[in-house]
Amino acid sequence: MRESGSSLVQIMVYGLIIWQRAVHRSCLQYQKEDRMLKVLIADDERIVRKTLRLIGNWDEYEMEIVGEAQNGMEALEMIDQLKPDILLLDMKMPGLSGNQILEQLTGDRKRIHVIVISGYDDFEYARMALKYGAIDYLLKPINRNEFNQALHRIYENEQKMQIQGVERKKDALEQIKDKIDTYYMEDISLTNLAEAYFMNSDVLSRLFKKKYGVNITSYINDVRLTQAKIYLTAGYNSAQVSEMVGYHDSNYFSRVFKKYYGISPTQFVDEMNHS
Repeated sequence: MRESGSSLVQIMVYGLIIWQRAVHRSCLQYQKEDRMLKVLIADDERIVRKTLRLIGNWDEYEMEIVGEAQNGMEALEMIDQLKPDILLLDMKMPGLSGNQILEQLTGDRKRIHVIVISGYDDFEYARMALKYGAIDYLLKPINRNEFNQALHRIYENEQKMQIQGVERKKDALEQIKDKIDTYYMEDISLTNLAEAYFMNSDVLSRLFKKKYGVNITSYINDVRLTQAKIYLTAGYNSAQVSEMVGYHDSNYFSRVFKKYYGISPTQFVDEMNHS
């Protein structure tokens, strides 16, 4: 009678596993850390570059100047090298003009906030700057208040993006926990979860532990080993259970099981049968 009941439980459990795997086999498929915003100054006039350094409320807006370019070609090279968040761009420089640089802000470069600095009150210059997504078009000599207002708009925009990023991470953490709960038998790990959600592994681990009080690797083991006890109770042997809960090495499974519960899977079954 016990064997018949055990076989029925095994069939039901195995059917549940097949169903879980069939639901979604491929379920595992900005985050940007808090940091200073990087600013690149591109202007061929030394006095202008120095003035911009002096009048900006850099600390207040969590910004730092990472470089200065004296001509258009140097500006493009430094954009690719330094990857600034903000570009202070003169419209008339040797090599490449401001418009020519704006035209090349595509792909990864497109995310850069641009404030155009110009000595020309020219409608066509301003129109081109705005066409290519410049935040503002400021005339020389630079007005301190206008300049800092432009910086403040960028700062506020970045703050909003960070808040949205945090909200997305909160949603991602809940999704990740749900995936572990449901797909514990799949090949899941901190590394592939981080890749699937485009997050740094260390950041993901820290956020998950802060929210749930346990790191991801430990949580995966908790879920798997809890299920392992259920399957062992249903009559499956240690090697079968190892595969069923996502451990493809039965010896490793036995070591992890013993580390968590103080006894091996075989000892667990023996104790259960004699209780």
